[in-house]
Amino acid sequence: MSVQKLYEKIKRNPKNVSFEDINTLMEAGGFVRRCSKSSHNIYTHADLHGIQDTVTIPFNRPILEVYIKRALKKFELANPDFRNE
Repeated sequence: MSVQKLYEKIKRNPKNVSFEDINTLMEAGGFVRRCSKSSHNIYTHADLHGIQDTVTIPFNRPILEVYIKRALKKFELANPDFRNE
């Protein structure tokens, strides 16, 4: 599946997103996952700076919609080509 299609799929239905899908999208968008020993994954992007520009996604399933929406906002900031028009 292309990154554009994956983005659209997640954007349409943020309530039902697997960790694998959101991880694939974030990494394709240039985010780097910082693996920690906790139950949360933290993503950073070179173009976004500051503590507010990190994305935290818990590994618990299902992933709550609020985490997916926050991740999509940061993804769109770092990758403006993917915004819906």
